[in-house]
This record gives sequence, C-alpha cells and structure tokens, in this order.
Amino acid sequence: MRVLVVDDDPASRHVLAAHLAGLATCVMCASGPEAVETVRQALADGGSFDVVFLDIIMPHMDGHETLAHIREVEEAAGVVPENRMRAVMVTSMDDETNTMTALFDSQVSAYLVKPANRSELLEKLVALDLLSLE
Repeated sequence: MRVLVVDDDPASRHVLAAHLAGLATCVMCASGPEAVETVRQALADGGSFDVVFLDIIMPHMDGHETLAHIREVEEAAGVVPENRMRAVMVTSMDDETNTMTALFDSQVSAYLVKPANRSELLEKLVALDLLSLE
C-alpha cells in the first residue's frame, strides 16, 4: 500500500508514518501545494497512492482545498472516480462542521482525530478495504 501523509506538523506526519511502518510505503508532505505536486508527479510516473491522510487545518491551502486540487489532478490524468485514492481527513478538532464538510463535500472516505492511535488508524484502513488484518 502506498500512502501520502500531508500535515504541516512534522510530529503528526511522523506519528502516522510510524503507525503504518511495515504496512505501507509512506510519502510525507508538509503542505497542500507540495502534496498536489507529489500526486501530479506520481501520476506522470505511472503510479499513484492508495490513500492520502490530509490535515484539515494547514496554512495557505487547507485539507479541503488540497483534496479539491488533488481530485482535479486525478481527473486531468484520466483517473476514473472509482480508482482515485481514498482520502482520510485528520484533525485536532472534534469539529462536526469540518467533519461533515470533509465527508460529504470533498469525497472523503473517513476522518481521524489527532493524535491518531494505531488501532483506530488500522480500523479505518480495514473499513476502507485497504488492509486486511487476518
């Protein structure tokens, strides 16, 4: 499994990557624009990511905006909706408005509240059919 982790906080990026160690190859980005370019380059190279973990609140380009741009890049590359990477929004707030916006407006599959714990993260990946724990 290839995972893109996008968060302006280095500690948060590393926590998610540590939880995924041995289960996935992680690419980490510190900003929305960096993530969009990383996806663009991966698609140009004939690859992609299975899932992107996006912090909702980031400076300059938040998680919602970043995902919208990623979806535009996927569409321009001819990736059909059912083959697009899954998106999991990550937030330090237990904010129902942001969560509902993420889940319904941005084609997000799930959300995690920081700090993410490993068991909850793995449960999300299993629910998204990205991981089997058998």
